Amino acid sequence: MSKAKLQSRFAAIDVGSSKIAVCVGESYGGGRLEVAGAARCNSTGVQRGIVVDIERTIAEIAQTTAAAMAKVDAPLDAAVSNLNGDHLQCLNVTGSAVTHKGEVGDKHVKQALHTAQAVNVDAGQVMLHVLPQQYVVDNQGGIVQPLNQAGKRLDAFVHLVMASSNAEQNLSKCITRCKLPNLQLIASPLAAANAVLDDASRELGVCVIDIGHDTTGVVLFVAGELKHTSVLNWGGHQVNQDIAKSLFTPPQAAAQLKERHGSVAGHEMDDSEVVVPGVNGQPDSRISKGALAQIIRAVYERIFTEIEAELARYGLLDDLKTSRIVLTGGGSKIKNIAYLAAEVLGREAYVEHPKIHALDKAKANGHGSQPAFVATNGVNANLLNDPTMATAVGLLHRHVVGRIKTHQVKSVKPHGVASTVARSVFRWMGGNV
Repeated sequence: MSKAKLQSRFAAIDVGSSKIAVCVGESYGGGRLEVAGAARCNSTGVQRGIVVDIERTIAEIAQTTAAAMAKVDAPLDAAVSNLNGDHLQCLNVTGSAVTHKGEVGDKHVKQALHTAQAVNVDAGQVMLHVLPQQYVVDNQGGIVQPLNQAGKRLDAFVHLVMASSNAEQNLSKCITRCKLPNLQLIASPLAAANAVLDDASRELGVCVIDIGHDTTGVVLFVAGELKHTSVLNWGGHQVNQDIAKSLFTPPQAAAQLKERHGSVAGHEMDDSEVVVPGVNGQPDSRISKGALAQIIRAVYERIFTEIEAELARYGLLDDLKTSRIVLTGGGSKIKNIAYLAAEVLGREAYVEHPKIHALDKAKANGHGSQPAFVATNGVNANLLNDPTMATAVGLLHRHVVGRIKTHQVKSVKPHGVASTVARSVFRWMGGNV
């Protein structure tokens, strides 16, 4: 069995506040994708998802990409990265078109999507994604593929995601300065959702909560339709800060206490104590694991309460109450986090991670078939299948995964930094509109 022809080799770059992670993807026919390289390093030029030190971020992206490319002996032809931060805003709108001849054509779909975008975008914002939720033809709803449908009127229900133009341009500048071609940008919460959801989860209703270093992404799917995308300025780093301030211990020691002994279920902890290092030569102190858990729990309770309030502001609280909760990101690795999320949000919750398969050598030689996403070239699949890698792995899809595959992404010209951001372009995936 011969291997399918290589269609593209690209870099998926997660630019986060605590780490930069790069996966080198090689896409083949039939939806098969191989991860041929992967690397991660500390990020020091990004805060709350926003680039605050361009030169430092450029150096760290270049360093991580070089490490990921160490065993890849061919150039990249594209790159995809995540745009993060609380500047991301969403809006659910409707656009329409009249068919005249009684049948929906390609131009009518484009016209309906175009009119849906006729909204007042705030100064300093750009349109990042235009994501159809469903189509309606002559009051017949729930249509996924409207082409060639009989009818006189087409309505498109659309989810728009807007972003800060400054944040977009600064991130794009960092990546294009690393000589990475054909850059696409995807909203960070949507990339994370790509990695941890399947079609059935979206159809049944699910809220994905991606808890990062100092931001938390929120995505809500209702009956397969994307209803909400947002980012909150809360994350695992807030836990470190609260531990440090409450116990008067250095930030690094606070992070270690959380990692080694952290939990959000204080009532279930034993009465044993852990050592708390002192600051500036002050003597060490001690705290019970239960008391430490109460400090940690308070932050996570606040995160989940803020998410509930955010969805309530958008009139989506009833939809949340009928959805399952999926937790991912580095902040989801704290013990008993799913129980706390279920307690605060009132729905079943669980922690999820990406699912990249290790290459089966027998199948690779033609005996059987491989899963769609596999780690090759010595890449350790276990390192990818960690909640902290959800965004990087989700970027490997190179589009927002959903019921309808039409989407709009920002595409950046590879010809220097002066005109970093080109016009938004439609990318028609899989022949669907």
